[in-house]
Amino acid sequence: MRFPRLVSAAAVALVCACGEPATSRKAGQETPAAKAEKPATPSGEKASEAPGSAARPSGDTCRSWAELDPATLPPLPETPYTPTFDRVWRTVLEKHFDPTLACKDWPALRAEYGAKLTTVADAPAAYKVMNDLLETLGQSHFKVVPPFGGAEPDDTRGGPARVPIHVRMIGEQLVVVDPKVGGVASGVPAGAALVKIGDKTAEALIERARSEAMRPGEVAYHAAFEAGRALSCQPGQKRSLTYLDPQSKDSEVTKEVACVTPPGELVSLGNLRDLPTTVEHRMLASESGGKKIGYIAFNYWMLPMVERVKAAMTDLRGQGMEALVLDLRGNPGGVGAMSIPVARLLLQESGSLGKLQFREFTQEFNVAGDPQAFAGPVIVLVDEGTASTSEIFAAGLRDLGRVRVAGSRASAGAALPSLLERLDNGALLQYVVGDYHSAKGTVAEGDGVRPDIVATETRAEFVAGRDPVLAAAVAAFDSKSP
Repeated sequence: MRFPRLVSAAAVALVCACGEPATSRKAGQETPAAKAEKPATPSGEKASEAPGSAARPSGDTCRSWAELDPATLPPLPETPYTPTFDRVWRTVLEKHFDPTLACKDWPALRAEYGAKLTTVADAPAAYKVMNDLLETLGQSHFKVVPPFGGAEPDDTRGGPARVPIHVRMIGEQLVVVDPKVGGVASGVPAGAALVKIGDKTAEALIERARSEAMRPGEVAYHAAFEAGRALSCQPGQKRSLTYLDPQSKDSEVTKEVACVTPPGELVSLGNLRDLPTTVEHRMLASESGGKKIGYIAFNYWMLPMVERVKAAMTDLRGQGMEALVLDLRGNPGGVGAMSIPVARLLLQESGSLGKLQFREFTQEFNVAGDPQAFAGPVIVLVDEGTASTSEIFAAGLRDLGRVRVAGSRASAGAALPSLLERLDNGALLQYVVGDYHSAKGTVAEGDGVRPDIVATETRAEFVAGRDPVLAAAVAAFDSKSP
């Protein structure tokens, strides 16, 4: 699975730094964080063969390219984009966790895709060739973002602000599942089905999502990403939205909506700057008046947020919380090290969230048990936007028997650890450096973390102001299940 424009200016889906977990490495060997600006997020399952890839080497054993000397290869055709292409190819050759590069003939792919650069008409087409090369590996967290931000030439209106709505693909429509962001109301009703965002039709955005997705299950993620990118704007701008209004029998309405800067403490990670981080918590009412249920949601895994999450847990426990909903929907990942102190809030006995296998060493997410940790039942909420560290956390704790997972569909299935590197021409390269497995061998890459509690989401539910996944989690606490 790929993450298109993963670090674009319009929307940032996070890379994850694998900080403090126990590691096993050769003496004097640097950690990934010491080798590069910052590392990213984890898991790994063999992905399906990507179209356009070179044939696998013959024989039962895949060839390792670890000892390949690129100087022995024929020169690439000279184009304005060849130096950047060659840097991308070499970086993957030298730093990918698998020296066989998924059993691909990496030199042959260099020649094949390098030759394609002679046919491109402009820079966007050249960067597409580079990303097509990376896609042959069939893994998430590979992307070259051009120095112009990855936007199409006619898409210059994006920015750090956004229209204050949360949009997801429900059925075959882009539906407003939350009509406000950070307490700022948009004036668009919940459950509205978008027809156009500015000059972009919902139909075109969904079609683009289908073209980006490598598997059917990825379409919803890409659709939400494309919608979010179209909803981004500069502070003070307005965006024209056309939608089917459920309050007026689905009549078509067009409204100018002011863009707002997302609230929250700004945190930076390497090349990702000023990400607005939020932590929300409250008590929920169970339908039967049974358990006292707490709710915590946060939007990134960033180390400065740990104390805010701890404070939320302390407050909820002070209110008599007996069960917890941890909402990781839409949380794309972040700093892997944050998963350990958060997991410790829930584990009275020590355990492992799993291992990251790098090229030359292994890093394990060991969590020391805390006798004072919260011992009540926990349900983690996931959706197509739950990725990377969020997937490691959910998969790892579920394998330890500590949490159940609820959602309408599996998580993103994009959990490989990666690094961000700025290239000489200003472009950004994100590339995979490790593979993840939980303590029981579970992987999240590819198929994602599948929910134990499956809730059906319909547009009608959101029109009525209901959150079917959260309702299913609350109902599960009221059942006889632990």
